[in-house]
Amino acid sequence: MRPSTLEALQAIVDFMPSGISLFDRDFNMVLCNRQFRELLEFPDSLFEAGLPSLGELALFNARRGEYGAGDPEQLAVSVVGRARLREPHAFERKRPNGRTLEIRGNPLPDGGFVSIYTDITERKRAEEEARRSASYLDAVVNALPQGVSVVDEALQVVLWNRAFVNLLDLPDGFLTPGTRFADVIRFNAERGEYGDVDPDEKVRQMVELASRFERHRLERKRGDGGVLEIEGRVVHEGGQSVGFVTTYTDITDRVRNAETIRRVRDLMSDAVNFSPTFIWETGSDGRYTFVQGMKKILGVADEQVLGTERGKQFCTAQCDRECLDPAAPCEKLASIRAHAVIERCTLAARRADGATVWLSSSAQPVFGEGGRFAGYRGVDVDVTELTLAQRELEQMALHDPMTGLANRRKFRSRFDLEVARQQARQGSLALLLVDVDHFKRVNDQFGHLVGDGCLRLIANVLSSALRVTDLVGRFGGEEFTVMLSDVGLDDALQVAEKLRCAVEQSSFSLPEGGLVPLTISIGVAVRSADDARDFDQLLEEADRAVYAAKHAGRNCVRAGGEISKAA
Repeated sequence: MRPSTLEALQAIVDFMPSGISLFDRDFNMVLCNRQFRELLEFPDSLFEAGLPSLGELALFNARRGEYGAGDPEQLAVSVVGRARLREPHAFERKRPNGRTLEIRGNPLPDGGFVSIYTDITERKRAEEEARRSASYLDAVVNALPQGVSVVDEALQVVLWNRAFVNLLDLPDGFLTPGTRFADVIRFNAERGEYGDVDPDEKVRQMVELASRFERHRLERKRGDGGVLEIEGRVVHEGGQSVGFVTTYTDITDRVRNAETIRRVRDLMSDAVNFSPTFIWETGSDGRYTFVQGMKKILGVADEQVLGTERGKQFCTAQCDRECLDPAAPCEKLASIRAHAVIERCTLAARRADGATVWLSSSAQPVFGEGGRFAGYRGVDVDVTELTLAQRELEQMALHDPMTGLANRRKFRSRFDLEVARQQARQGSLALLLVDVDHFKRVNDQFGHLVGDGCLRLIANVLSSALRVTDLVGRFGGEEFTVMLSDVGLDDALQVAEKLRCAVEQSSFSLPEGGLVPLTISIGVAVRSADDARDFDQLLEEADRAVYAAKHAGRNCVRAGGEISKAA
């Protein structure tokens, strides 16, 4: 090669971005550029005596570990031996400094060859990063419980995950890169995935829809009863639609759960609507937030009571016993204030028409985050008929059937409660024993029906003349008992005298005309807070006082054996 030609060629390769080396048929270097020496990190000293031969360069590289482990002489000979084959070659070499070079060699017509060295370190790094990202993406996509598929602008499936194959129950090997969207639709149509349809027509319809590249969302019930939620999103690039990503979610359990919840709600609604029951919920302020079924029981529409205070709807909270002290807090209300469970609390409520309805209320407290009380959730059952029947039974069990007064059982129970109350208040009570004078004579002269009428008249007179806190009872025969709360002896004697006068001024009217005059004798016994006597002992004292009144001529009041004539 002439010097002028060589100089021109050298000038050209010096401006090349890649490293270039040129060897003659004897493997002597003819020329190289600066990029070649820099890429391979050849020192200037290697070129001081002129351009090195291929063998010299190979030995230098071998000695510095460019070709890996082994005898440098042998490694250099191997490099030269491969060059003697004069075959085109292209390979990548990762140098000790971490750089990666792409080396391409081509033989020349005169027997030499030219090699081009390109630094592809950044490209390899980008390719590795892309492979790593693709690996991560593949791992993430295949870990998703949803099926995923990607279709390009030519409607070819270019990406999918295992869940997609499993959810659509596609056979192994069915999907390959480039599988047509139409082929997937046809496969599904032919196996009945879309019902009884013509496969060709179904493919045509679906391909036409897909070609619009529109976002879509639908539910598909599969042949095995499962339900898929399918959602497609369009992929845009440069303002153009270049495909779409579709996700497939198995919502079978969700659909079935929703159906179960719907059925349960329907059953609950039917149960509420066709039973004497309404359900409710209140907030922490005691106001209704939900009501269902109230109208059929209380005559008030459910929506009318929303936001109103539940407590104002009821007359009172009824305890299992009579409340002797109106100021005492009701146990049921105390439970509500304590946010406790309410079990079968009997309440009296007013219907819209003014009638009284008895409800059995049960409720569970509801707590929110951090244990904060959020209200009550409960159910009220109409127990009006049962309550009235129970009251009638209680009336029969605790009251005298002829007069309606308290019988011995109720009187004794109330007496024990009153004793406990008086001891707590350091008060006293009085027990009056009332005996109808000459009652046997009335029965003998007018008959037992008239006698019963006389007893009922006396019962009404006694009850009408007393306070609501006092109690009148009849144990049988012509004897009545009266319990007076918070009275001493003097007050008890005044009340007894008042009762005696009231009866004396009353007469029983006979059916055929005429009057039956009536009088009573009363014995009084008083018990103080520190008195240890029980009911029987106090009754015995009152009985002795009655005996004294009888002995004194009847129609009078006596206390503790002392005779006190009526005024």
